[in-house]
Amino acid sequence: MNYQKHLETVKSINDQFRYNKTLESMFELDQWSALPTEGGAYRQQVAAYVGMQKAGLFDSADAKAAAEYFSGVTVSEIEDYIERGLVRSFLFRYNNQTKTPKDLMRQYSLIRAETMNKWKEAREKQDFEVFRPWLEQVFDLKKQIALAIDPEKPVFDTLVNINDEGTTCEEISREFDVLKTGLTDLRNRLEKSEIKPDTSIFNMQVNPVDIEKFSRRLARESGYQESRGGFNNQVVHAFSSFMGPRDGRVSTPQNGSLNMIFTYLHEAGHAMYASGGNDHVNAANMWGGIEGSFQESMARFNENMVGRNKAYWEFYYPQLQKEFPEFANISLDDFYLSMNQVRPSLRRITADEVTYGLHVILRYELERDCFGGKLEVGDLAKAWDDLSEAYLGMRPENDTEGVLQDMHWAGDYIGYFQSYALGNLYCGQIREAILRDIPDFENQLRHGSFLQLNQWLDENVRQYGCCFTAGEMAKRITGKSLDAKPFLKYLKEKYCSIYKV
Repeated sequence: MNYQKHLETVKSINDQFRYNKTLESMFELDQWSALPTEGGAYRQQVAAYVGMQKAGLFDSADAKAAAEYFSGVTVSEIEDYIERGLVRSFLFRYNNQTKTPKDLMRQYSLIRAETMNKWKEAREKQDFEVFRPWLEQVFDLKKQIALAIDPEKPVFDTLVNINDEGTTCEEISREFDVLKTGLTDLRNRLEKSEIKPDTSIFNMQVNPVDIEKFSRRLARESGYQESRGGFNNQVVHAFSSFMGPRDGRVSTPQNGSLNMIFTYLHEAGHAMYASGGNDHVNAANMWGGIEGSFQESMARFNENMVGRNKAYWEFYYPQLQKEFPEFANISLDDFYLSMNQVRPSLRRITADEVTYGLHVILRYELERDCFGGKLEVGDLAKAWDDLSEAYLGMRPENDTEGVLQDMHWAGDYIGYFQSYALGNLYCGQIREAILRDIPDFENQLRHGSFLQLNQWLDENVRQYGCCFTAGEMAKRITGKSLDAKPFLKYLKEKYCSIYKV
């Protein structure tokens, strides 16, 4: 009887928590695409109020009683996976929320909108110093919050765990060491190849409206349903918004780059995952997918394992040639080679598959060192440039190319960067499982068929929403926890074949 009583408390709190998260998602979308500069001050007040309401859900006597009760239960032994997920996530949030001082949360909420405005201004002026004082406030508040949650644990470990529940920095650093070594070795090997892509092919500019239309069609045909979301092109940085169990929206900038195809496929991957929960999961408000690295794995899978697969382009390249006559006399092999050129660049979001992980490791290490006391916020711009030169062989010409290129620190995604590379690692593991169950996966792509792939993803991943942690989901699918080797194997097979080394 006590179990059911406290479970009802957990369900009620989870419902209200998700309602407030939906409001915050709406604020985020509006803030990045339509919020007028002079509207920011009031929005900060409203956002702070909603944040306090969300945090206050865990302050009641009923919440405390439920936390005490379930702390004495072996959560892993709860049979129903939805109830197990509800209890696990409740205890995780209860610990974080009740130990976070409300005044710190309010201070943080009050400066978020202005912090984003200052990041935008700093980008325009190409000057990190415009943003620095605000970032110092943000990092200081985040440090105080992390220490309040667990004064015995390193600050960055707590911040990473908030974004990737159940994942430790020890585990991340171990796999990142494997990844960094593997990526560096592969990059050195590819550089010796005599095959040199014609980089001008994929760098061609096309009509922005036409490539947007084409990219949206590809996103839909990969499985994205606009009845569960929609498109918006009024932002400077692509992202997805998850407003409800059947509401995952895609926002992108508008430009004439062919890379918009992969931007749309990436964000559609996020949105399909977020809106793919089954009816029971949605009714329990456990929709949205596993936050952090596994959410990223679904986006990167649709972008790369599908969208950069040669079999995919055997079907779609003739269609692209028809829409864009400038490619009529360019062969599929040349187009595909240009698309998969391995060449270090300064921009993470357009980086090739081989060097992309180095961008993420760079950011992860900067955050780790900053919160570990080895690096001051004021030194981030130079440190970013130094690591770019060390890992990528390139040095940014200005702060917008470097430390200001990502919106994450301004947008409350602190301790998040590792999720992108971890998402790639989970991609490798997921791909192995798909090839095991769908041996003709690539042949289906060759015929423009995504039905069996989406059925597999729905059945094995999407339907479960956020009922499991990333590590738990990986073990369900592959029998293993986080492992960098399958992803490195995929890269070596693909790129050594392309570059004939």
